[in-house]
Amino acid sequence: MNYRHIAAVSAIALATSLGACANAGINEAQEFAVDTAPQQTEIQKTDTAALNKLIPDYIDAAALYKRAADIPDKDRELKPILIKLAQERQADRERMQNLVVAMGGEPAELGEAVGTGHRTFTELRTLVADDSEVAVEEVLRGERYLEEQISSVLAGDVSDATAGMLEDMREDTRTKITLLEKIDDAV
Repeated sequence: MNYRHIAAVSAIALATSLGACANAGINEAQEFAVDTAPQQTEIQKTDTAALNKLIPDYIDAAALYKRAADIPDKDRELKPILIKLAQERQADRERMQNLVVAMGGEPAELGEAVGTGHRTFTELRTLVADDSEVAVEEVLRGERYLEEQISSVLAGDVSDATAGMLEDMREDTRTKITLLEKIDDAV
């Protein structure tokens, strides 16, 4: 057994055994707003549930993209793009959490175990191939997943206001996918 194989097995075992998820807690002002909010309407409950379905994906996306930006490589132009995308996904997550709070709900604060597995897979791939192509492909896969998740939520029952916001987010995601596909073709 070589070093890379041992490291890969260890990385998978650690993530699996810990079941670690990315965390993006809410601040004290948000906690106060949740604690003092009036009872939610049925529409607000539906919108809150829909947004809370997406928030963990955005928590994971921001964490994954920050990790992807750190993949060692010679391509210095890629890192700022991935960092900016991570910041944008974090801002989207915060916007959704704030909306949930404004509707009197309690926002999701943790990523999904699937996101942890995706980050572990990225780390495993970097043991074998430390290059920009790995980073771009993983982030591209993440953006495609976000687009699917947003479409899934939009196929359900959400208010017009929430649907409008999610449609804007989906369009932004599609724009990012196009950009990442161009970058992927160039690396």
